[in-house]
Amino acid sequence: MAAAIQVVDTQGAGAFSMRALGAFLECDPTAMYRHFRTKNALLDALLDSVVREGSAELPQSDDPRADIRANFRQLRRSLLAHPTLAPLVLRRPPGVGAYWERSDHAVAQLHRAGMNPVDAANVYQTLLFYTLGHALSEARQLARALEREGAGADGGPVASVDAPPERHPDLSDVAPHLRDDNEAQFLAGLDLILRDLPR
Repeated sequence: MAAAIQVVDTQGAGAFSMRALGAFLECDPTAMYRHFRTKNALLDALLDSVVREGSAELPQSDDPRADIRANFRQLRRSLLAHPTLAPLVLRRPPGVGAYWERSDHAVAQLHRAGMNPVDAANVYQTLLFYTLGHALSEARQLARALEREGAGADGGPVASVDAPPERHPDLSDVAPHLRDDNEAQFLAGLDLILRDLPR
């Protein structure tokens, strides 16, 4: 698994194949099929590994809001640890393992906060789509920066704009408040979503 993630990290998800993995490991590509029936099965396992990364302990405190915030912060960080894999999570969301564990944890916190199933479902989906969308935007920039600059590259701010004030006065008004720090911007949005969560 570690080798497969390294291949995707260095060559990109589009270039990943059993042949590429075999070449990286200096072994016959058919050997991979002893462990995974298909390339898609291996990709599913990779995505599960990425979603699980950094989440050996899902947050559990007396504050459901803080636990939800920490859960989705972990998810964003896990996706950005492997920016070339992040788009695959959007195209083929994992349906087992770590993905369901994370989801169940988030919904459990919404229930703990007193939400009924309908409201919990709506808030959960909003949190998930917000997190995946934010992470995907960051991952695209980060993947490009890594291609250009190599390890240690920074993708730069996602939300910054430089609109002409005479044509877009309202956008220019908020532009200074669009943060260079992507995580701070992400957490600010997360807090807005969670602001009215029952205590």
